[in-house]
Amino acid sequence: MELYIIKRNGKKELFSIEKIKNAIIKAFLSVHLFPDPDSMNNVLSKLNIYDSISVEEIQNQVEVILMSERYFAVA
Repeated sequence: MELYIIKRNGKKELFSIEKIKNAIIKAFLSVHLFPDPDSMNNVLSKLNIYDSISVEEIQNQVEVILMSERYFAVA
């Protein structure tokens, strides 16, 4: 089953976990850290992705998960 996200401009796009991974890596790098594979998998496994989810909702979930994992600067 293919999942789609709703981008900020309102357009639908095929969901890509790689884009989320890249965004998380960039967030870690922005505070001079790099996520280890366990941390990355932990964050990704807690996401609740569903069809037609918005980019903003994904971002909110990632921020909450990062904070719950005590990566406050990254969030």
